[in-house]
Amino acid sequence: METFKALLTRDVTSFFIRRFSSYTYLNITQFLGALNDNFYKLLLVFFLIGLDGIESNHLSITGAVFVLPFLLFSASSGTLADRFSKRNIIVMTKLFELVIMIAAIIAFIYESKVGSYCVLFLLAMQSAIFGPSKYGIIPELVEEDKITKANGLLTSFTFLAIIIGTFFASFFLDITGRNYIFVLIFCVSFSVIGLATSFCIEYTPPSGSHKRFTVLFLSEIYKTLKVAYTVPSLLAAIFGSAFFLFLAAFVQMNMILYAVQSLHLTDVQGGYLFLLTAVGIGLGSLLSGKISGRVAELGLVPLAGIGLTLCCYMMDIFSPYILVIIPLIFIEGVLGGMYQIPLDSYIQMASPNDYRGQVVAATNFLSYFGVLCAAILVFLNKNVFGFNASKGFAIMGTITLLITIIVLFQFFDYLCRFVATILSKLHFRTTYFGEENIPDTPAIYICTHTAWNDTLLMLGAQRRRMRFFIEQEQDHTKWLKVLYKMVRAVYIPSIEPLENNTECLSEIKNTLLRGISVCIFVENPDICAEMGKLNRSYHFQDIIEGTATPIIPVAIEKGTKDKTPKFFKRLYEKIHVPADVSFGSLVCENIPFSSE
Repeated sequence: METFKALLTRDVTSFFIRRFSSYTYLNITQFLGALNDNFYKLLLVFFLIGLDGIESNHLSITGAVFVLPFLLFSASSGTLADRFSKRNIIVMTKLFELVIMIAAIIAFIYESKVGSYCVLFLLAMQSAIFGPSKYGIIPELVEEDKITKANGLLTSFTFLAIIIGTFFASFFLDITGRNYIFVLIFCVSFSVIGLATSFCIEYTPPSGSHKRFTVLFLSEIYKTLKVAYTVPSLLAAIFGSAFFLFLAAFVQMNMILYAVQSLHLTDVQGGYLFLLTAVGIGLGSLLSGKISGRVAELGLVPLAGIGLTLCCYMMDIFSPYILVIIPLIFIEGVLGGMYQIPLDSYIQMASPNDYRGQVVAATNFLSYFGVLCAAILVFLNKNVFGFNASKGFAIMGTITLLITIIVLFQFFDYLCRFVATILSKLHFRTTYFGEENIPDTPAIYICTHTAWNDTLLMLGAQRRRMRFFIEQEQDHTKWLKVLYKMVRAVYIPSIEPLENNTECLSEIKNTLLRGISVCIFVENPDICAEMGKLNRSYHFQDIIEGTATPIIPVAIEKGTKDKTPKFFKRLYEKIHVPADVSFGSLVCENIPFSSE
């Protein structure tokens, strides 16, 4: 007992050669676990279809059985992750997984439907306990600015595991003539390797939470969601992430029926279609991590949601044409990865440290409630409504459209910032100076203003949501007024200077308290003079005292028109304008302006 306890609390270089980082060993461990989950689940589906036929309800029942442990144990597993060492929890769950896989062989030997369902339930319970520790340990193993990249890599490996697991299930059954016992030996082998790699993860101490376990997990989920509501956009990210698993589960459960009914494939051949989705999600996850960089790019979420809506409708429209469906399934996977990764990264980065495990657990609970809803929808679609599988995708397209509209409103500021970043990169050749002066927290930027596209440069220069305050409403064209309305710009009446306008100053303060940066455009090129006016404003000092916000002067200079007679050279200069954006030193940080 002491020896095993020592293994849980110290490095194991004497047992394993530490050639990789702890994060790498975590990734390998979760990869093998995800592989086993999908390997066994698909084996079970084929096993039951072989016993009772494709028209049975085993697809829906399998989905429901798999999801129940996540609903029952997600809250407790989050509390477990916050109270105890996440690394130790990972080790113990991998040991439990090995025992479960051995039990699976026994259930299949006796062709026991009940026994095989019980094994699936236990395997899902192990995953439910493993999940919060797997995601919660990432901030403890990697630096904060690498969390998004780490999540992208983790998700990519997860879906690589899905690819291999689904491929193995179909391929090995093909080449062994459906010899389930022989195939399950591979599951046991993967469990042994996963247990070994889990010991190589660096020991992490408990986070210090003293929260007690409770059987009233629904009340705990509700309390956690109330905490999440206090963090900007966190609650929306949680529900958005949960919807993705609802969508993914429906696609997975509906795909085999779709392959048999619409594409005229066998059930095992239909299993190969999962590979396309999984490859797409893995690629989408990598692209999302690359685009996001150091922070979660929530602007990708509504765009990916629109794409997923179109894909679902097209799965119904082009259902007889397999040459159209194959690339469509792959594209749907790519969009799914680009939808999910920013949400998961933001949930981890924005969650309070003491509640991170519980927030992840609450997200898991809602996500797997979505899986249960997906299983119910597949059952209703087939047995109550009498629709075929292709019409099921059309129904899912309508649901996705409604959710995307909600997501669009929730993440509209992030979408504007992301689109503006793309447009600024296309329209300007921008050089940034003083980027080290851009804080990670909300800030007030006092910026020179000469044209509408200054908003593009400012939105593209930093990674936070931003609200614009423009000194006066000039003779703007209709489309320009629409643009300013979209970015929710606030006009400062010309009859009253900003430093005396208590209504605008109050709006600035409220904006900062919501975690949104403020950009004040001034027509006067002398920024020092403008900041001097604000410096003498009592109301503005009150804003700084209330929010501890840094003030940053910004100068924007755009290139002059090229006088060269070469037509294409001049055209290029008009399309791709050179621009310099200079961020000055922090004028104020955590202290009010002086009264000079």
